[in-house]
Amino acid sequence: MTAVVGLVHEFEHEALFYRDDEDFLAGLLPFVREGLELDEAVVVAEPRAQLDLLRDALGDDAEAVDLLDMAEVGGNPGRIIGVWDRLLGEHTAAGRRLRGVGEPAFVGRRESEYLECRLHELLLNHAFDGGPPWRLLCPYDETHLPRAVVRAALHSHPTAGTSAGRRPSPDYAPGEVAELFAAPLPTTGDAVLRGTYGPADVPATRRTVAQYARRAGLPDDKVEVLELAASELATNSVRHGGGTGTVAMWTTPSAAIVEFHDAGQLTDPLTGRLMPSLEQEGGRGVFLVNQLCDLVQLRSSDQGTTIRITTWR
Repeated sequence: MTAVVGLVHEFEHEALFYRDDEDFLAGLLPFVREGLELDEAVVVAEPRAQLDLLRDALGDDAEAVDLLDMAEVGGNPGRIIGVWDRLLGEHTAAGRRLRGVGEPAFVGRRESEYLECRLHELLLNHAFDGGPPWRLLCPYDETHLPRAVVRAALHSHPTAGTSAGRRPSPDYAPGEVAELFAAPLPTTGDAVLRGTYGPADVPATRRTVAQYARRAGLPDDKVEVLELAASELATNSVRHGGGTGTVAMWTTPSAAIVEFHDAGQLTDPLTGRLMPSLEQEGGRGVFLVNQLCDLVQLRSSDQGTTIRITTWR
């Protein structure tokens, strides 16, 4: 296995499997320092503990690296592509090449978050292939992560390996993005409140979701977010999903969940992940919901479109 080094001429998306802190640094430090030597814009998005570890190891070089807390910028994995897209645009416009490190599937995530991290990793290739060249290295803790999460990384990254070097992944399966985007979401509980809405029912839907969120014990700020999300998503159903939709609400021991469904079908799995342009028609509501909510899961097929919002308690 040989290390991948030097300038790139396309988007390169790589998985780095590590066993412990020492192995993490052995894989990341050469990658980061190479970027600094090439005068690239180096951005690292990691959970806080890993950021601190990397900052200490870099010493004075840490000042030249943009360090982002992945638990903040990517708590909802649906936000992460938008962050990289913004950074890529800014640095490309400034004449610098971007080199990123991002660990979306960090240890401690919930099962539903790992599922969205898998979709996110597949969508990265869909989002950036054919655009400006840059590199993104995605570390995976193969000692502590669920085995299914580690195996899935081989399917979503064209290149994978360890601190000893990386090579093309024989298991890379970019076609899985369509399959996952069309698949029904896993059942997490039985709805205790369910209803339909039409063009005249958006305000009532918004109030009903807010009342349910309060009864679920959510704080006022999260109630307000869900109320706004309900308005945006019900309006989307009316305008783009056939004029009507259904809303279901339920709780788990750790979350309050609201799910919207309508008969419309989305053909672009990146819907709601990239900031819509001024000329673009639609897409702003889902983008706003992604920015505000704890976890947003979007699936669409010829059976309709489902958007599930999970708010952690």
